[in-house]
Amino acid sequence: MAAVTERYDALLRWVEEGGGSLNPAIEIYHDDVTKGSYRVKDSCSVGAEDVIVTLPLSKTLSYLDAISCHPSFSHSSSSSVCGHEKQAHFPAEFLEKTPPHVVGRFFLMQEYLLGSESKWWPYIRTLPQPEHMSTALPAMWPSDDIEFLRGTNAYVAVQDIKSTLKKEYKQAIKLLPERYHAEYTRILYHWAYSIFTSRSFRPSLILPAEALRGLPCELDDFSVLLPLYDIGNHSPLAQIAWTTDEQAQVCTLKTRQRYSAGEQVFNNYGMKTNAELLLGYGFVLSEDERLHNDYVHIKTRADPDAGDLAASHIVSLRPMIHPSSFVGRSKLLSAESMSCLPCFSHIQDTLIAALYESITKGEDETGDVSLNEIMRGDISEPVLEKIINSLGAKLSIDLEDIEENEPEYEAANRNQHLAVCYRDQCRKVLENALRSLMAGNG
Repeated sequence: MAAVTERYDALLRWVEEGGGSLNPAIEIYHDDVTKGSYRVKDSCSVGAEDVIVTLPLSKTLSYLDAISCHPSFSHSSSSSVCGHEKQAHFPAEFLEKTPPHVVGRFFLMQEYLLGSESKWWPYIRTLPQPEHMSTALPAMWPSDDIEFLRGTNAYVAVQDIKSTLKKEYKQAIKLLPERYHAEYTRILYHWAYSIFTSRSFRPSLILPAEALRGLPCELDDFSVLLPLYDIGNHSPLAQIAWTTDEQAQVCTLKTRQRYSAGEQVFNNYGMKTNAELLLGYGFVLSEDERLHNDYVHIKTRADPDAGDLAASHIVSLRPMIHPSSFVGRSKLLSAESMSCLPCFSHIQDTLIAALYESITKGEDETGDVSLNEIMRGDISEPVLEKIINSLGAKLSIDLEDIEENEPEYEAANRNQHLAVCYRDQCRKVLENALRSLMAGNG
C-alpha cells in the first residue's frame, strides 16, 4: 500500500508542477474494491460547484503528441509540447497510414518503454501494468473466462474486439521498421488498448477549439488520456461538469453535488449500460431499488429509408417509466414513449419504430403515423400483432442462447463471477420483457 500511495503522491506532484491541482479536501484512496478513487478527507466536505481536479492540457497524452513537432505534420497542438530529448518520432508513413486511435496506443507503448525517461512516467506508473491485464477488460480475459459470457451479446462483442485488435496490430506493425518489432509487442498493444478504452475522453469534450484546428483527421478519431482526472470512478447519478479554459490551458472536473467526510467522489462516464461498462471498463453496477443498469442490446440493420433510426437498441430490466431505469430513459427518442402499451414498456422506442417501418415498408400503412401513436398501439391490429410477435421471437432466441450456453462448471475467479452476474441479469431482462409482451396489448 505504501508503494501505491507513493506513486499517487508522485503523480500529484507532477500535475502540480505544471499548474494543476487536486482539491485539498480530497485524497486519492486505494483499496481492492474501488482500486484508485477520490475520497473526501476526514473532517472535510465538498460543496456543490467545487472543483475536484484541475489538469494542465500539457499533461494530456494522445495521438496529438505523436504528431506534435513531427516534420511531416504542420499541426501542433497547444495542449502538448514537443517531447523530451529521448523521444523519437514514428516514421511519417506509419503516422499517415495508421488510424489515429491506433497511433495513440503506439505512442503510449513508446512512453511505457521509455520508463523513467518518459515525460509521462509519473502517470504511467500509476496505471494497471501489462502483466495485470488478464483481470481487466473481457477482451483481455483468458479464454476459459470468456467462455462464461457465451450466449450473451457481450460474448459476440468480445470476439469482434479481439478480431479488430488483431487486424489493427498486424497492419500497424508492418509500417514500422524491424527495430520496433521486438519491443512493440501484441501484448503491449493490448495493454495500450485497455488503458485508452477504460480511461480516455473524447477530444471534443475536453480540448479547446484552438488545439483541434487543422487536425489531419476527424475530431473524435482518437481519444485523450487525462492523468489524475481519470481516477474518479463512475456513477450515472453523479452530477458533474467537465470544462476547459482555453486561455489558461487547463481542464477541470467540477462536482454539482455535496459530499461529506469519507464519501467517495464520483465522475460520470455518461449514460452507459452494464454491457457497455463491462466491455469498456471491466465492471457492472449492481441492481437496487434506486438504480438498475441492466439492459440487453438488440441490433437491427441500418436502413436509411427508415428515417436514420439507430441500428442498436436496448431492452430494460424494468419499465422505462420506472424511476430506476435512469439510463434507459436517456436513450428514448421521445419522452412521450413512456406513455406506451404495457407490452412495450421495457423496449426502447427506436426498436419498436424500426420494426414498424420494416413490417409496413411498401404499404399504405406508414402514412403520417407518429412514433407516439406506434408506442400507444394506435395502428392497425395486424401490424401491432406482427411487432409483438417479432419482438417475442427475438427475445426468446436471445434467452435460449443464454440458457443453452450455461457454464459447465462453477465460477472460480473474479472474471468468471463477474460474467455469471452479467449473464444472470441478462436473463432477468429478457424474462421480464417477455412477460410484458405475453400480457398482450391491453
